Amino acid sequence: MVRDGYASVSHRGYTNHILEFDNCRLPDTQVLGEVDGGFDVMNTWLYATRLTVAAFCVGRARRCFDYAVQYAAERNQFGQPIAKFQGVSFQVADLITEIDAADWLTLSGAWRLDEGLPANREIASAKLYASEMLARVTDTTLQIHGGMGLMDDFPIERFWRDARVERIWDGTSEIQRHIISRDLFRPLGA
Repeated sequence: MVRDGYASVSHRGYTNHILEFDNCRLPDTQVLGEVDGGFDVMNTWLYATRLTVAAFCVGRARRCFDYAVQYAAERNQFGQPIAKFQGVSFQVADLITEIDAADWLTLSGAWRLDEGLPANREIASAKLYASEMLARVTDTTLQIHGGMGLMDDFPIERFWRDARVERIWDGTSEIQRHIISRDLFRPLGA
């Protein structure tokens, strides 16, 4: 049975539904992958979806960053653009550095996956860093815009609101940290 899901405050174009299965049995021939092997199949798919989340985060961060740069160049305070103040210009410098770092992590994970190399840690690192970077970029962009950043007249509030879920789906930030640390310590027997 399918019933309506929950209303989300982020990604308002996204809808969800609740699937209920009662007394549902499938023959082994209808199982995707090996019987009792669903976790392995899911993890294989999560490589691609986690890279997709990382890439979307990088793209949205670049878009949000463009708004921050444009606003800082246009908004005047004390007779000059706020971009002339180190408090703002240094924030912008940090933002682009973080965006570029997330971009390279994502490209590196994708390259390893394409080459058939072990990529679990690299993909988890890309997803973790990119999703948390997006939160910092949207938060700083909102700060640069001041109170206007929370108004519906600007797209910043939507970027800020939508950024939160990226640290949750396809594995929370804590799960990504677990994957990364497990990959580092497992070969050492720890």
